[in-house]
This record gives sequence, C-alpha cells and structure tokens, in this order.
Amino acid sequence: MNTLTLMETFAVVVEAGSFTAAAERLGLSKSFVSKQVSLLERDLGARLLYRTTRKLSLSEEGSQFYNHCKHIMAEAENARAEIMDSQSAPRGKIRITVPQSLIISGVGLLFIQFQHQYPDIDLNVIASGRVEDLVEEGIDIALRVGQLEDSSLLSRRLAECTFQVVASPEYVEKWGEPIQPADLTQHNCLIYGDSKLNRAWPFRMPSGESITVKVKGNLTSNDGTLIVDGMLNGLGIGFGPSFLFKKHVEEGALQLLLTRYYQQPTTISALYPLSRNLPRRVRILIDFLAKHLSG
Repeated sequence: MNTLTLMETFAVVVEAGSFTAAAERLGLSKSFVSKQVSLLERDLGARLLYRTTRKLSLSEEGSQFYNHCKHIMAEAENARAEIMDSQSAPRGKIRITVPQSLIISGVGLLFIQFQHQYPDIDLNVIASGRVEDLVEEGIDIALRVGQLEDSSLLSRRLAECTFQVVASPEYVEKWGEPIQPADLTQHNCLIYGDSKLNRAWPFRMPSGESITVKVKGNLTSNDGTLIVDGMLNGLGIGFGPSFLFKKHVEEGALQLLLTRYYQQPTTISALYPLSRNLPRRVRILIDFLAKHLSG
C-alpha cells in the first residue's frame, strides 16, 4: 500500500474522529479504513491511536505523526493544484494583513509592483499587527516580524532584520548618548507597541549574555509612523526593526545607538492557513514577497 495513501487515511480518521465517519468521507468500508491504519502502525512500529468502544485518541507518537501528515498532504495537494492551474493567468482576491511599520518601510510599494505584474488579482491590504484568526476572518496571508507563536498556521521566512536603537542627532546633542543599555533608563524612550513586552528592550552583551532593559517614556503607540516622527523631532529614543528607520538613518536624520549590543537578526515571515488546496494566487504573492524582500 502506498505510504502517502496510508498517511492520508490516518489524517482523515483523526479529523473525522472515528473510523465510521472517516470511511464515509473516503467512500470506503470501515473495516478497510481500520486495516489501513493498523498497517501504518505496523510499518512505523508505533501505536498511533488508542481505540475504545466510545472514542479514538491520539498517542504521543500519533500526535507528532499527524502534524507531519497535515503538512505533507497540504504540500502534495498544493503541488497538484499548481500543475493544474499553471496554464491560466492568476486571478481572484487576496486578503493580507501587514504591520503598518512594514508598509511605510517600503513593502507597500511591493504591492503596487505586484498589482502591475498581476492585474487580475485583487489585493485587500489591511494595516494591522494584531494576531488574527486567519481562517475565521477570511485572511489569506499575514506578514509578521519576530518570533512566531506555535500555531496550526504554516509559515515561510521572507527576510531578516535587526532591531535597532535610534535617535535624532538633535536629541543626542541635547541629552547625551547612552553608552551601555542600562543608560536608557535615564532617557525618554518612545514605545512602539502597546504590550508590556515592548517596554523591555532586549540586548546582547559582549560576553554573550542576553539582557533586557525596562524603559519608560512619554509616548507609546502601535503606529510606527508616529514613533518615527517623534524621533525625527527630537522627542526621544526609539527601538524597532531596521526597516522602520533605514531611510532616515541613510539620510542622517536619525543615528544608530548601542550598536555593539544588538541581538541576532530576527525574521520577517508570511503566515497562512494550513490548506490542502492553497490558491495559486496566494502562492504567487508569497513567492513574490520572498524574492523582493530577501534581495
């Protein structure tokens, strides 16, 4: 029996919750479905399901294997769909959420370029950094910066960026330059994001030790534009992803501080729902962003 077929049968059993329901979905007999799962367990040398007269439950090995099955089946279906629709021009709607800081950093221009290249695809770009239920809200892609929470979503790394400490030359001239991270407690720091975590700025000491410095300031906002404007006008020191400040640093309007204490680069990722039939238009947009952001 083909291993991929056995994996698909097992995944359907888990999702359906019983051999009977799985058999109905697959158009097979209950006994045949049960036999396929038993064959898979024998082949793996591990029990995947605990069976009782009332219900099925996953073993630890079964839970781990099921997660692999979901991803493999999704990729297999995506490959099939890609071949089937590769001859037609991509069309349809895509809803994508993007942190505003990414939009103002230049990613917004990429969407314009994408529309020129694929005019039959309708983009709905939502400026939002909050964590949504993508399936419930009908969102195809969510761009995120930083460490991702464990979830049932699939992710693809698009690019890397470094979190930087930045201020205007005017602010530094008036209030002095912090020499080490602890000095930030004596400065007015502009807080990007409304979580308590955004007030604990992470650094890496020359010894390799990771520390956080709790900062305070008189301006907090989840609008990256407002934080950057505050820094440009000498209001305080900011902390955020490099793409947020790149243009202003290159022009000399902002300067980097505490550069020897920066942590390792973090990741810009595209999140999308696990699907056995990811639309080609969504795959094309993800590929487009990966190509241009990584470059």
